[in-house]
Amino acid sequence: MLPTFALLLLLALGVSLLASLPKHLHLHRTDDAQFLDKFASDARSKQTLAFPAGFSFGIATAPAHVEDQLDDAWLEFARKGRVAAWKNAVAPEQRIKFWSEPHEEIHLASELGVDTFRLGVDWARVYPQGPDGGADKGVLVKYRNILDEIKKSKMKVMLTLFHHSLPSWSAGLGGWTNATTVGHFVEFASHVVDAMGDLVDVYTIFNEPHVYVLLTHCAGVWPPGEKPDMVEAALCLAPSAAQGAYTASLINMAEAHKRVHAIVKRKDANTMVGAAHHIGVLTPNGPADVVPAAWSHFMFTFYFPDLIASHVDFLGVNYYGQELLAGADVAVSPTEEYSEAGRGVYPDGLYHFLLAFHRRYGSKLPLWVTENGVADATDNLRPVYLMEHLLAIQAAIARGVKVLGYVFWTMSDNWEWADGYCPKFGLVEVRRSLKDDGTLALERVKRRSFGVYQKIIQSNAVDTREREASWNELMRLAKENATRPFCRALEGVGGMTGAFGLDEPVHRPWIAKDWRLGAYRTHAAEHIGVEHLPLPWHTTPEWMISKDVAKGLAYIYESSVNVSSRVIRDEL
Repeated sequence: MLPTFALLLLLALGVSLLASLPKHLHLHRTDDAQFLDKFASDARSKQTLAFPAGFSFGIATAPAHVEDQLDDAWLEFARKGRVAAWKNAVAPEQRIKFWSEPHEEIHLASELGVDTFRLGVDWARVYPQGPDGGADKGVLVKYRNILDEIKKSKMKVMLTLFHHSLPSWSAGLGGWTNATTVGHFVEFASHVVDAMGDLVDVYTIFNEPHVYVLLTHCAGVWPPGEKPDMVEAALCLAPSAAQGAYTASLINMAEAHKRVHAIVKRKDANTMVGAAHHIGVLTPNGPADVVPAAWSHFMFTFYFPDLIASHVDFLGVNYYGQELLAGADVAVSPTEEYSEAGRGVYPDGLYHFLLAFHRRYGSKLPLWVTENGVADATDNLRPVYLMEHLLAIQAAIARGVKVLGYVFWTMSDNWEWADGYCPKFGLVEVRRSLKDDGTLALERVKRRSFGVYQKIIQSNAVDTREREASWNELMRLAKENATRPFCRALEGVGGMTGAFGLDEPVHRPWIAKDWRLGAYRTHAAEHIGVEHLPLPWHTTPEWMISKDVAKGLAYIYESSVNVSSRVIRDEL
């Protein structure tokens, strides 16, 4: 435990550093918060809150989550015992049989009424023998047939080409830290575009690239699961000049993105191309965590989008909530509301991030919420979560942000990365069992949230009466000290750098805290004692540091992410 003086020194350093941020780097400004307060207040007096005409609603999935007959790195990882809640699931290797029975999910999506179906093509399935083995043409035909079925169901195809699944043969070459991977990926992508590009409306070439790099190379908790030594771990997040694994990988991924962007545009200039970028609010768990929170903001929020901003038609935003940063790890607080998967529920954060990206890249680059969802087997949290985050998008639109659409994660419960089958993200429950002949049976049961989302899509609006009723029911459960499944350790530290997924869920009580849009009181306020701590998601008082110093530190930051040629907009 650090002495009080050291904690205060770290806090002062963090405040001084963050006070230097020009306003276009802020993730939470007082004027935005005031606008949100008024929006939330006005919303209470309306029966419905409508989206703009033409707003898109979608559903998302990915190969490693749902495809059977897939001998990928994740299956190998699970068989080595590195995936929680896997061996105790029925026929876990078959996922939810999207490869052999895609019509089940497609039919549900059509019934739900979404206009966009987001899915992916697995690189290892297309290139099982490595780059010299050539593309499997039969696999490409099968994927094309799946896309064709989606189109015939009157939905647009949003296709992802890299969704956290690297072929084992590529991992053996160093994966994305090796520049040769760029050429291998571009070759794969070129075959996909040639084989089915005429059926694709939108590409998200990469999904959450910085998350993949962090958990694979910096933490070693994703396939192939090679833990970095102390030096590698320390250098992983070093600035690009030091070529740590983080920056080296993302620079290679950005180069691959640019090349694939060119391939897609040569085939059809009207096809939209973007990337799905993960963002989440990293709140310091205590004063000693202010500096790590600041550095995380520097490295995660704008780094990859800056590298590809001139080669996208939109920026996809994946948002699930907030996490309490405790040093190099994540804490779980007993007073915060969470999803089963350990994400703190914080709809305000989506609003503030949409504004931050809008200000950085301007109105010419629209945004698209390409993932948002919550793990909740009880389905008591999901309806409220869904509506509050949709209202966060409405608030951002009202503030002037161009948001093209919203894609919910996900249709049916499935395999959730290293957490296996414990977190339940689906609008549809999946009950797994074996038939008499030993084959897998999947019984799909629609949850109430399926109907809630369906009504929102049909009306193009959120019904405030449904919103209020869902919230009241959740608070009733909280007041009765009701519990629900939770796939994390209940309290303490243990997260991205530690294996903390559970084979069997524990039970955690619902929290009687108002986290709805515009009502959330920050963790900093409750546990550090400062309501408006000048973190990257709060307004920085201009008097705390001179403009010259601010410009200097902003330049250092911009240089460290390899975009020093970018014109820094001085909004101080």
